[in-house]
Amino acid sequence: MLSISIFDKTSGEANEELRTNHREEVRTINDFEERLETYIIQNETSPTGYTNYRIITDAVYNQRVRVKGEYVDQVIRQELHEAYFQPNRARDIGHLITLCRKEDAEKVKNIFEELYGFTFVRHPFNILEIINASTDVRSARFDVQIETVNGVTMRGTAVHNTQYYTNMLNSGELKAVIVTFDMPYQAVTFRISVDGSILLYNNLDDYQILELVEELLRL
Repeated sequence: MLSISIFDKTSGEANEELRTNHREEVRTINDFEERLETYIIQNETSPTGYTNYRIITDAVYNQRVRVKGEYVDQVIRQELHEAYFQPNRARDIGHLITLCRKEDAEKVKNIFEELYGFTFVRHPFNILEIINASTDVRSARFDVQIETVNGVTMRGTAVHNTQYYTNMLNSGELKAVIVTFDMPYQAVTFRISVDGSILLYNNLDDYQILELVEELLRL
């Protein structure tokens, strides 16, 4: 499974490809001054105009461990994340696509905002249009307020064709679905949320993922 997040660029100028960038800060970690560094490394550009970036960053975690016989309360991990960015799309909206966990996607977004002066928001997917374009809906998650119940999940096959789904759609807020979606190379299954996050269950290469995201952005 692969977690994907899509962000819309809402402000910031990018008339050409972004260049490799770097930041560093000095912080006291375990009573010792450490230099924490972050790099954004530019790589190839896809046929659809998305440029690949690898983000290497030093992350500090509160964790008690033993190092050379002594206990410390914080550790530094070097993390690697991957993202694609296309700065100028239709209606002057660019997109940042991250291929990492949802919480790490927020870190990547914040790094791009700090180093390049952009602002991003999660893309608000139109789930009903995605359902209409899908060949099957295997799960639907609703936020509801029914007595003490605040969430309902339906699972099965073609759940969107049931009367219960219609009832839930009228009484709750649809938040996420698991769908099967036909692409030229294969049928793909993924969970998609209204907050711009996707959990992909198929093994696709990066360019196939970008093609899938482009299809979803057009809906």
